[in-house]
Amino acid sequence: MLKPVIMSISKTLFAVIALSISFCCVFGQGKFPKVIDKEDPKLTGYIVNTKGDTVQCNFKKPALGTLRYKPVNSTEKFKKPSTDDLKAYYCAWDSTMYEALPIDTDGYNPVFLKRLESGTIRLYEEDVVSNGYFMNGYYTGGGTNTYFYVSKDLASLKEIKSNTLNIGGESRKKRKAYLMGLIADDPDLAKQFDAEQDYDLKTLRHYIHDFNLFKSAAAK
Repeated sequence: MLKPVIMSISKTLFAVIALSISFCCVFGQGKFPKVIDKEDPKLTGYIVNTKGDTVQCNFKKPALGTLRYKPVNSTEKFKKPSTDDLKAYYCAWDSTMYEALPIDTDGYNPVFLKRLESGTIRLYEEDVVSNGYFMNGYYTGGGTNTYFYVSKDLASLKEIKSNTLNIGGESRKKRKAYLMGLIADDPDLAKQFDAEQDYDLKTLRHYIHDFNLFKSAAAK
């Protein structure tokens, strides 16, 4: 009974060894398929520098970190957008305009905000990433806090929503009342918003977008 089993094992082992030798020979002759690194396609866009000049640029998005840019046909290295150099930038990677704007009442320390809605009322998003840390053998903390701001007729920004606990800040009722005052030029829309129960981002964008359409139509 053992002889057939031994012969079967021997045949299997022989086949494995033969396959390994064949593989090594092919690899050694350079016939093994090579992995070719392909360059990422160029991402186009533009920047608006602090002088107000618009410059066409190429962008790239690293696996980790923020977008980087350099002027088209430039020999410079890609660099991160800085509020010291730029007023705004736009990239086809996410089809979004980022503007350098101050979020404090003193008008200092601008940060890049993502513009979500354009028009008479502009809606902006700020993402603040905090790093976690190890303590007592556990990883704790870290995450992204998101804040939303509005500005009417390019006035100062006003926070109307965030995903954080609003301890010590204005209540949702006050923030809603502020936004309702901004869209009061359209009485019907303001009345709808007053009766609205939801206060999520989708709802806010809907009313801001409709108000901007109203103002655009009225200007024609």
